[in-house]
Amino acid sequence: MEKEFYTSEVMTGAPSEFKTPTQKLIYDSLEKNGIEYTRIESDPGISMDDCLNIDRAFGIDTVKTILLTNRQKNRFWLYVTHARKPFITKEFGASLQIPRVSFADEELMLHILGTPHGAATPFGLLRQEASEVTFVMDRDVAAREKIVITDGDPCGFIAISNKDLFRLLGKEPILIENPAEIVI
Repeated sequence: MEKEFYTSEVMTGAPSEFKTPTQKLIYDSLEKNGIEYTRIESDPGISMDDCLNIDRAFGIDTVKTILLTNRQKNRFWLYVTHARKPFITKEFGASLQIPRVSFADEELMLHILGTPHGAATPFGLLRQEASEVTFVMDRDVAAREKIVITDGDPCGFIAISNKDLFRLLGKEPILIENPAEIVI
């Protein structure tokens, strides 16, 4: 018998305890800037099926956030895309007219975003270590009123308006098209 995927009720306000310094930075920044959000706690949201459970809890589609790097590991892109659209590195690179990119390993993610795999988040751009990371987002994801992203932990998710996210980060993303079809 398969275990049911746990999602809490939708909540407001920060958790009572923070799992990482990045998570604390995120909630402190949201509070300091008076930004409204809702959140849930869940089992780790790693797979597409997990994301469907998180989508149902919020009534909003989750997104996928990917940290990419060049071969020399000296340039980085944080890409926010559809949770259920395939990611094709060749198309991403062509959209930005950059050479081949690859996924950043967990050591780089921890250093730059302060998050492990499965918890990459645009909120990681609040960290000083991420100041040189280029923020990229699918055009239609950026057009949504709200998105669901991790709070720096694979068991924590925040629903926030794109407008408030961009204001908090102090930057707008570079917008590109992801031509892939949604996989259900």
